[in-house]
Amino acid sequence: MNPASDDGVKAMGAGETTRDHEQLAQMFRALGHPTRLGIVAKIISGEFCVIDLQEHLDRSQANLSQHLAVLRDRGLAIPERRGNKVCYRLADERITQIVTLAADVAGTVRRAALSNED
Repeated sequence: MNPASDDGVKAMGAGETTRDHEQLAQMFRALGHPTRLGIVAKIISGEFCVIDLQEHLDRSQANLSQHLAVLRDRGLAIPERRGNKVCYRLADERITQIVTLAADVAGTVRRAALSNED
């Protein structure tokens, strides 16, 4: 296994520690909830305030705040205060690649499962 890809990003391999695996698992758990994934999908396209996310995702402010706290605590979203509003953006643009690739893999798996049912 190649320990680093061409762009210098460390690949998962034998040198990883249990702590590294736990941190990665926490990131995937944060992305694993439909509401949080919806938030990330929205802020991929730019910064959005909680009120905008509330309208787009049809969730209460309290519910969104809980989910945003998870994304913030896991280092996936960054809040910025704009007067009396709080707006969020992605902490790292590579999150877009993770979500896009996961959606692509999920679509491939789903199509394979459907073709096996025939």
